Amino acid sequence: MIICDSSSLILLAKINRLSIVNSLYGKILIPKAVYDEVVVKGKEERYSDAFLIEKQIGESIAVKELDKTHTAKAESLKAVIGKGEAEAIALCEQERQKTLLTDDLDSMRIAKEHGIKCRTTLGLLYEALKKGLIRLRDYESSLKEFSKNAWISAEIITEFLQAGQRLKGDKR
Repeated sequence: MIICDSSSLILLAKINRLSIVNSLYGKILIPKAVYDEVVVKGKEERYSDAFLIEKQIGESIAVKELDKTHTAKAESLKAVIGKGEAEAIALCEQERQKTLLTDDLDSMRIAKEHGIKCRTTLGLLYEALKKGLIRLRDYESSLKEFSKNAWISAEIITEFLQAGQRLKGDKR
């Protein structure tokens, strides 16, 4: 199981790679705030990824409420990061889950301060390639789609592209 914040969940849906998370970690667990941001608000805005994610609720994605103690913890974190990210970190602590899927640098810093390991969406794609869950060309197309949907430098995308090609012995 892995706990996921809003941006990572949205990006994985946009690039049609939610199943990779399930293959690597089993079920995705999200807090109510992430569900509200991604599904409820996303459907109001008619975002296709919101509908894709909603279909997975109860199957590969579970929504979990925070208890009172961890709701207070999330409230204190909202001064520094967004509501979904704050609840995701608090949910990691509540569930004693030590891995958070996030692409937000502030969330990563705070999570690490709380003893929580972070995975990024790009790292997850690389891990899937390494474990043979996706082929190199699918990895490359996922990176291309990711770069269209995320605020990320071309240099980072190029680094992941080259790392994948080296891993698979591609001499391009």
